Amino acid sequence: MNLTLHLPAMREFMQSGRNLLLRRRTVIASADRVLITSLVNMVGNSGRIEGAATSEREALTCLHNGTANLLICTDLLDSGSGPSLVASAKRIRPELVCLMLIQRPLRSTIEAAIAAGCNGLCSREQVGNGHLLRALQAIDSDSTFIDPVIAGVLRHSRLSRGSSPSLSTTLSLREEDVLRGICRGLTNQEIADQLNLSIDTVKHAVTALLGKLEARDRTQAVLIAFRNDLVDLPANLPRWSA
Repeated sequence: MNLTLHLPAMREFMQSGRNLLLRRRTVIASADRVLITSLVNMVGNSGRIEGAATSEREALTCLHNGTANLLICTDLLDSGSGPSLVASAKRIRPELVCLMLIQRPLRSTIEAAIAAGCNGLCSREQVGNGHLLRALQAIDSDSTFIDPVIAGVLRHSRLSRGSSPSLSTTLSLREEDVLRGICRGLTNQEIADQLNLSIDTVKHAVTALLGKLEARDRTQAVLIAFRNDLVDLPANLPRWSA
């Protein structure tokens, strides 16, 4: 595949990612030293690294002693855990943006990360090729992000079914379509493009469905949707006429 024609868009994407990182002061936490080195190089080229640690306690010390506004961590740490770190970090600094790279994609890990208040969930294997920047851009524009790999784990595990199957009757057809997009790990802009809707229409639908599902954010909405079997995911979302 010849990607030459896409090079300008790729450069624009990378530059917008660098601009985003310029506003971030980052703490990195992982038991994987190689990953820490990679993230320091990736983030540090454009943003500011305030600390790096391999344990929950050390990461919290970095957060206490600095002014970080971004935490990138993995679920696996030398001691403690990613979800526990995020929960403690959010208590210290509620406005802190937390992106977790899931190394062990288990349902229990993902549920714990969502309950802790993670703004974004990514598969560790998806970090390269601009995926990390894409996740941070999605969090910046949509507040939360869950990548298709993690959404797929939730979908296939099916979770334990809840006791409120009537939930789906409270959503409009458009809201159901937007929820399917969220469950596929799409950003608001990607949902708008696939449904042939304006970005504002998608944002209104997201706000409405979060209220109806009593979900704190998009990641919790995904959890509720799969727990209650609210959505079946078509390969492509239907397009709405303007």
